[in-house]
Amino acid sequence: MIFVEGAPRSGTTWLVTLLATHPDIAGVEAESHLFDFGVDRLFDNIEGRDPDFHGLLSYLDRDQMVDLVRDLCDGVLMSMRDHVSAGTAPSYVVEKTPIAAHDDGRDLARKRDCYPDAWYVHIVRDREAVARSLMRAPWMSDRSYENCAGLWDRTVGHARDVLGDLPRYREVRYEDLRADPAEACRELFDWIGIETGEDALETIRVLSREPFSDLGAVPKSDQPRSIRARAAAAPRRLAAGARAVLDRRRDGEHPDPGAALAFDFVRAMRERDAEALRALTAPSFEYVYRSPDGDRALRGDEGRAALVAIAQEAFDRRYVGEWWASSGAVPGEWWTSAPGKPLCTIVFSALGGDATRVDFAIALVVEDGLVRRAVVISAGPLSGRPIAGRAGGHDHARHQ
Repeated sequence: MIFVEGAPRSGTTWLVTLLATHPDIAGVEAESHLFDFGVDRLFDNIEGRDPDFHGLLSYLDRDQMVDLVRDLCDGVLMSMRDHVSAGTAPSYVVEKTPIAAHDDGRDLARKRDCYPDAWYVHIVRDREAVARSLMRAPWMSDRSYENCAGLWDRTVGHARDVLGDLPRYREVRYEDLRADPAEACRELFDWIGIETGEDALETIRVLSREPFSDLGAVPKSDQPRSIRARAAAAPRRLAAGARAVLDRRRDGEHPDPGAALAFDFVRAMRERDAEALRALTAPSFEYVYRSPDGDRALRGDEGRAALVAIAQEAFDRRYVGEWWASSGAVPGEWWTSAPGKPLCTIVFSALGGDATRVDFAIALVVEDGLVRRAVVISAGPLSGRPIAGRAGGHDHARHQ
């Protein structure tokens, strides 16, 4: 096990993405929260942290609990490895969940007890840079400088206090990683004992030139944002739109039909829900597919079957990182394909652990609350294509 630790906004997502593209490491950028929103309640019970809920003390002691929790976490992480590794069996699994700031490092202490043999990579970013980034974070309830800087103090302090004396603990400066990502990762691979070829380092060089987890700026007024600011916030639009739809449904309001349809369609695609996809399409449904390998146009049940096949092929595996955006996920952001027929666009981009990409866009023509036509435009095969810029990648991509 390799655990990447760090304060929020310190580059943990970026580092995990770079590491997980190595063929001998499996991982995803999604945070498991195994120890701060998972097995934490088991530890609370066995440690008697609540005067009423501590019944597990009658069943086993803490050392037995640690062994059982280790087995459970192994099962969760091995399941992730199986989903993301596409038939291979990488020797290492990497996981990252930003350090909790509210529990005095208990999440790290429990993790250390369960995984004393793991490698702990603590990425430390400049305190001022983290504080300024957190001040733009939409999930921060208190965006004052004092609170954001204090979060860095607590989380970095917890990691150093709880993990710092472990032989497999190592700190990496974010600024050093940014200056030379390939060299910094090579040093980590050497420290862990993972062989590194030039292909793996070239993948890291290519990926390090791309933006990751860009928050954009928090608007300071109600004035419309510029196109540049809206583009910077695009990766989070779909999630924000989905939350708005669910909130309005819960409150008994009628949500924007475009936002609801986009959310339901994306969820059905992601979950490979064939029945849901069929239910969202009109009886006269049309399916159009455009890709470097050729074009297709189908109608009715044949078109619906082709759409289901797209979902099954694209989401039969898990990805190191996923990026979604939709013009129909935010009320009022519709394009018009014909009078009275709105057009919703959905963009999906993902990075596989085998250093391949999957990119496609779907344009949905909506009529009477159902998808009348779906136009799928794919940059390459849904099984993945080599990352452009890698050694030999340009020629391969040109012939696909």
